[in-house]
Amino acid sequence: MDFKENQDITTYKRSIINMENYPKVSIIVPVYNAGEYLQVCLNSLISQTLREIEIILVLDRPTDGSDKVAEAYAATDPRIKLIRNEVNLHTGFSRNEGIKYASGQYLGFADHDDYCDPEMFEQLYNKAVQESADVVISNYFDENPEGQTFFAFPQGYSAKEFQQQAFEALISARYSIRNSQSFNNMNVIWNQIYRRDFLLEHNIWFADNRVVTMEDVFFSIKVYHFAAKVFYLPETYYHHVNTSANNYENYSYRSIARIRPLIREIHNFLIENNILEKYSTEFTECTLKRLYSSFRNELKFKKTSTLASFFKQVRNDASVQEILLNFTTNKALLKRFAITKRFFYHTIRNKAFLS
Repeated sequence: MDFKENQDITTYKRSIINMENYPKVSIIVPVYNAGEYLQVCLNSLISQTLREIEIILVLDRPTDGSDKVAEAYAATDPRIKLIRNEVNLHTGFSRNEGIKYASGQYLGFADHDDYCDPEMFEQLYNKAVQESADVVISNYFDENPEGQTFFAFPQGYSAKEFQQQAFEALISARYSIRNSQSFNNMNVIWNQIYRRDFLLEHNIWFADNRVVTMEDVFFSIKVYHFAAKVFYLPETYYHHVNTSANNYENYSYRSIARIRPLIREIHNFLIENNILEKYSTEFTECTLKRLYSSFRNELKFKKTSTLASFFKQVRNDASVQEILLNFTTNKALLKRFAITKRFFYHTIRNKAFLS
């Protein structure tokens, strides 16, 4: 067979070999400086009751010896595969490297400082096959020195209703609520598995989170728009461990330089898929919330002298200002927000758009 220059021969080989020879689930773990948490993470993965898995560790140029820990585990378990990034790609593009390499029917993601219960991937996979689902989602725990809380989702919805509610929550930028059953809790990806072919068919990848923040939220927006079926399994398996190294604990996670590209990416996605008008209210809410959160982030991490630059960036961003125009035609929408956010809205408006 002749192959085009840019065609991946691996795809052809997979098509002619029985899929039973491949893992049921590929678990992708970007590894940077995980410290003592990495062993806990890896022990939970190699102990999964679903044995037909591959564990893909994407070594993102760690400097604390995490690569040596990964190599030691890979030497004793052939299911562990190592990918070494030539440069530091951060979480989003590291996950993409794992997706490219993965051969499992379904894909799961874990953070290098988290862990999961032994039955997690067996239960999710069995439901995925039983329900012919593109996505299976479950609950998750959040752990810190003060204790453990959970995040769950409402029951009693059909698969299609659940998917619709989840999508609207993601587009609206709702904040997660501890110890609740709420669609607001849709802001993470490691409590789910995804059919690999579904992701590839719809060209669903992670954004470069060196440039765009909340790449997992944008990934989920695409997933919950395109999925043919989402199934919710109301069990809790995944343990997210809050550490000082978590991305959202640093300045750049909500910096305006990375929030603005996120808003533009979502805006373009809604336009390209002809759903901007349908979700204009939700997305307008999202935009104001993201900008206000970034403003609070600026006050927390930087001196007030940087606020002039913040307001200049927002006021000069034509895409952002175009979205905010929706508040002028839907004044009731702005009244839903607290007075602090309403005052913030008027502060960030570009006068050129007020006429």
